[in-house]
Amino acid sequence: MIVKISQTASNIKQTFDIESDDFYYYGELGSMSRFQTITLSNNDTTIKGIYTLSKWVNYIPFRWLFGKANLTRVFRLYKNENIYGSIVLSKHGFIKSFYAIAFDSGEVFHCYSRSIGSYNYVSIYEGDKQIALIETYLNTNDYKYIHKLYVLDEYNRFADTLSFFVLYFANYRFAERFHMSKGSYYEKSWSFSKYNDKYNPKWRETYFPDENFFGKTNL
Repeated sequence: MIVKISQTASNIKQTFDIESDDFYYYGELGSMSRFQTITLSNNDTTIKGIYTLSKWVNYIPFRWLFGKANLTRVFRLYKNENIYGSIVLSKHGFIKSFYAIAFDSGEVFHCYSRSIGSYNYVSIYEGDKQIALIETYLNTNDYKYIHKLYVLDEYNRFADTLSFFVLYFANYRFAERFHMSKGSYYEKSWSFSKYNDKYNPKWRETYFPDENFFGKTNL
């Protein structure tokens, strides 16, 4: 499955259109801060992420030196008001971190971010298997970013939550609140992490050979 997540407002509001061949959702981040509720909704389903303050020990610097991970940016996930999982940032070593999506049903996905030039990539794994990829084009108009999510067919049932993760990630990485700016912005970025090898540049062309960011399907 391929999902296009297009930011439709950036300033006082942070809103998104989320569309694939199988669904459409409307997404919204908090207008005031990154700690506000994130929502993804359509006529049938509403997914909410509600910020939860981590225990104070998770803010102790260099805790990883003692074998402890700092777990922050915690959002509890609710689908139609029923809690079903959470998202957290795990920092557990020098330039070692990933996001974890944990479902109450037992599945856990690890998400590794890497920026290369004009794109940011998030490679999503279950165990040692890459199941999805997020591509974000860093050049924008009015700070309204475009993201593409690629999901293996056997994981399509998680596509709505992975789309929600795109909003969560954008909330911390890309959202520009109260910028009062108009125009085009060009960015190049290179990130350094001990997990850089989690990004496989051949993954998308292997599993989605007819696609690229501005591919012929033009989602």
